[in-house]
Amino acid sequence: MKPTHILKLVICIELLLCATIVFLFLSTYISMVSVGRISCDAATRKSVHIECKKPSTMPVVVIDPGQKVPVKYVTHLLKIFNRLGYRHEHVPNIKKSNTVFDLVWTQGYPRQLLLTYHKINHFPGIGWIGAKAILSREGGKYIPQAFLLPEDRDKFLTEVHNTTNTNRTWVRKNTNHRGVQVVDTKALNLDSKMLIQEYVPNPFLIDGYKFNMGVYVVLTSINPLRAYILESTLGVRFCSGKYKHGNYTDITTYNTDIDDHKSAHEIPKIDEMLKRFAYKRNKLLELRFQETGVNPSYVKEQIYEAVRDILITREARLDEKLASLIPKDRRNLKLYGMFFEIMRWDFLIDENLRVHLIEANMSPDLVPMNEKMIVFKQHVAFNCFNVALLNDVKKHGSVSSLLRSIRDSDINDHISICVSSKCNGCNEEGCSVCTHCMSRDAIYMLKLAYAEHINRQNMRRVYPEETTMEAAMSYNAEEDSHMSPNNRLTRAWFRAKCVADPYWCS
Repeated sequence: MKPTHILKLVICIELLLCATIVFLFLSTYISMVSVGRISCDAATRKSVHIECKKPSTMPVVVIDPGQKVPVKYVTHLLKIFNRLGYRHEHVPNIKKSNTVFDLVWTQGYPRQLLLTYHKINHFPGIGWIGAKAILSREGGKYIPQAFLLPEDRDKFLTEVHNTTNTNRTWVRKNTNHRGVQVVDTKALNLDSKMLIQEYVPNPFLIDGYKFNMGVYVVLTSINPLRAYILESTLGVRFCSGKYKHGNYTDITTYNTDIDDHKSAHEIPKIDEMLKRFAYKRNKLLELRFQETGVNPSYVKEQIYEAVRDILITREARLDEKLASLIPKDRRNLKLYGMFFEIMRWDFLIDENLRVHLIEANMSPDLVPMNEKMIVFKQHVAFNCFNVALLNDVKKHGSVSSLLRSIRDSDINDHISICVSSKCNGCNEEGCSVCTHCMSRDAIYMLKLAYAEHINRQNMRRVYPEETTMEAAMSYNAEEDSHMSPNNRLTRAWFRAKCVADPYWCS
C-alpha cells in the first residue's frame, strides 16, 4: 500500500472517531436533559415559551426558596404534598438552580421567570386584592369605608365631621399583619401612618360570641378570569370573650384576629353538634340564619357577589402586571396557566345578615392549630389543590401533558351551530365556541377550564358565574361586549356547555 493511501486511511479513521465522540456527547447531553439531570436553565429562562422535557419521576415541590420558614409550617405542607405524590427539594436560589421542579410554593412571588410547566402559588400583582390598605381604600359594595393616614387625612376629617351619624365607630388596623383596635377619633394622631376603617357595630352573634367566616377562594386564571369558592366548609373564628355592645375596652370581645381566638370546637353548643350530628360548619351557620327567619342563600349570594365584584374590578391590573413581566413576543396562554392563588376571604355578618368583607388573605394558614383542625385543614388543602390541577400534574407530568389527554371534541359541544354552513367562515354569532374557529391558544385556555371543572370536587365556580340551562339559552351575548375577547369566549363556552349538559351550569 502506498504511503499516500495509508495517510488517507488514517485521516478517515480520525474523522470517524471525532464524529463518534460528538455523537456520543450530544446523545448523553440530550438524555440528561430529558431525565432532568440538566435543566434547560439559561436558554429557556430567556425563552420561557419553550418547554423542556420533564423527568417521569415524582414531581418536585420547592417551598419558599432561599427563605427561612417555620419548621411546623413546612412539615405540615410536606405531609400534604407527599400525599399528592410530590417530592420536596431545598433550592436556595431558583435562578441558579439546576433542579427540575414542578411547583413553587412561596410566601412572596419569585421574580424570576420560570418554565411553562411550573406552577406558582401567587399571581404577580395579587397585592391589589391581598393588601389590606389597597383593598379597603379602593372599597366596594361590601367593604366598610377606610382611609390610609396621613395621605387621606383631609378626606377622613370630612367624613367624620360631615356625617349625619355621629355614633359611627372606627378601628385602627395594622397594614402588614394582625392588629385591630377600636379607637377614639378625637385622640388619634392623624399624622401617623395607620389604616382607619369603619367598624361594624351590630355583628350577628352565636351564643353571645362575635365571629368571622373565612371563605376559601382559588383564583386559577386572569384574562380569562376563572375563580372558585370552597362551598363545603368555612373557617369560623370566634372571639374569646362574649360580645358587649358599645363596650370596647376588652379587645377579646370584638377582635377575632388575635392568637387566642376560639375555634368552632371551643363553642360548647357548636362543638356538641359537630360531634353528635357531624354537621359541617357552614350548615351550622345556616341553621342559625334560619332561626332569624332569613333564607341562608341570601348570605351565600352576597358572598359570591362580593368575591366576584372584587375580582372583576381588579382583573385588569393583575393582567397588566403579569403582561409587564413577559416580553410581548413571548406572551401566550401557557404562561398564564402557570399561576394560581389560594386565598381566605374573611367576612363579618351583621344582625341584619348583611355581609361585610374585612380582608382577603393571600397566604392562608394551612397549618392546623390542634388535632381537631387537621381534617379541616387537609380538606381545604386537597380541594384547593385539585382545582388548581396540582394533583393532575402528579398524574400526567405537566399541565401541558394533562391537556393533551383532553380531546378537542371534549370542549366542542355546540354541535348544531358548529356544523352548520353559517360557521364555515367563523364570523357569525355563536361560532366562537367551535373548535375549528379557535386559535390553539384559545383551545388550550378552554382545556384548562375543562380540567379545572372536572377536578373541582367541593369547589364551586364563582366566575364565570353559575347559571341555569334556561338562562344560558336566553342569554344576550351583547351584555359581554365590554369584556376582553378571552373572557367573552370563556363565558360563551360555559353557557354552551351548560345548554348541552346541566353538570356544567354551576
